[in-house]
Amino acid sequence: MEGPIVRNPMKFLITDYPSEGTIGRYRIDSDRRMRIEEYQGKVGLADLKSIVHSMASDPCWSAEFHGLIDFSGAELDLSANDILRLSLVLKHEANRTSGWLAYVAQNSTVFGIVRMLGYWSRSNDRIRIFGSREEAEAWLELNVDQIPPHCREVELPEVAASLRNAI
Repeated sequence: MEGPIVRNPMKFLITDYPSEGTIGRYRIDSDRRMRIEEYQGKVGLADLKSIVHSMASDPCWSAEFHGLIDFSGAELDLSANDILRLSLVLKHEANRTSGWLAYVAQNSTVFGIVRMLGYWSRSNDRIRIFGSREEAEAWLELNVDQIPPHCREVELPEVAASLRNAI
């Protein structure tokens, strides 16, 4: 193994020491309120669930963080049933997020899987799919301070006033 590979795609100062046979890895940048997941090779349901559970138990993780999920180097080996199971894992309270999710899908199969995952996990309004990592990063940089639809906290008096006005 050669020295560390320093990646700086979004002005992060993070050093990775990749290990052979690694299917996926994640990084959390608390300053930018963002998590980055990267996958390569043949990725199955167990691999994705493992990363989700590891990330959610990380003390730096927050449900409010935005996500960059890069499948550009991955071949997703998931059945429709696997996608449904993964969506149930993502909907579970301990793993649920409320930030933007920018996916990198370089082929139509991955694109379709991500669309199904978004639909079944009820997060279509927070998902954006890009053909390249650069596009996804640029979009997240522009929207990092935005709150996705349906994730805003609404004051109860505002709701009550709007209902009174509707009658």
